[in-house]
Amino acid sequence: MRALLCGLVTSFSLPAFAGETLGISGASLSFESIQDEAGDARPSGRATVDVAITQYHGFQGDLAFADTATGDVGTVATHLYMAPVAGQKYGLFAALSDVDGRAMLYGSLGAEGMLALGDSTSIGAHAGMGWADTGGLDYIFAGAALAHQLTPAVEMELSLDLAEFDEPALSVTAYDVSLTATYRPEDTVWGVYAKATQSGLTDHGSETRLGVGLSLTLGASGGVDPHTRPFRTPDPVASLVRRGLW
Repeated sequence: MRALLCGLVTSFSLPAFAGETLGISGASLSFESIQDEAGDARPSGRATVDVAITQYHGFQGDLAFADTATGDVGTVATHLYMAPVAGQKYGLFAALSDVDGRAMLYGSLGAEGMLALGDSTSIGAHAGMGWADTGGLDYIFAGAALAHQLTPAVEMELSLDLAEFDEPALSVTAYDVSLTATYRPEDTVWGVYAKATQSGLTDHGSETRLGVGLSLTLGASGGVDPHTRPFRTPDPVASLVRRGLW
C-alpha cells in the first residue's frame, strides 16, 4: 500500500496532470469497516485511478478487497468510457473476483452511464451479466445511484443494487439499498463517511449493515460531476459469499 501511495503521488507531479489532455486525472483510496449479515465488523478497501485517453475517452481502474466469514474477496475491474459532452459519461466495464482460500472465481460484464441532473445532483446506472466457475452459477444484475451535494463539504448518495440468481440449488433475488453520507472539508484530500445498508435475499430475510470509512482523494476525482465522479463497481455475488450460500 505504501508503494501504491508513492506511485500515485509521483504520478500527480507529472506535467500531464498539471494541464495536458492525456494522463492520470485523479485517484482515490478508501478503507472502511462494515458489518456483515451476522453483525460482525469486516474491513474492506478500494483504490481507483482515472486516466484520460483522449479529450473525450477515459479509463478507470479499480482494485478492491473485502473480508468475509468465508474468505477474503479480491476484485479487479476496468471501465472504458466516453464523456462527449458536459454532464454525461457512459461506457462498458468488466470485473473479476477471486475468493481467497477457495476454488471460486467469478466475473461480470456490463454497461454503465452517469448523467448530471443539475449543478449539485447526478444519477448513475449500470446493468450486466456474470458467471462463476463454481457450480455453474450465472446471474444478471442492475443498479442505480443518486448523488447530491448538500454543501461544499457534505455529500449524500442513495443507491440500489439488484442481482438475480436462478439455479436449481438457489433461486433468489439479492438486493442492497444503501445511504452514504460523506464529509470532506474544502481544500483537503481526506474525507470520512458513514453508511447504512439494507441487504436481503428474497425468501431469506434482510439485515441492516452499518459501516464507517476514511477516504483519500487526489486530483480531479470525487464530487457529483459525472466527469470527476468514479463509476461504482458492482459485486453481485457478494451477498451469497457473505452468507456462505455459494
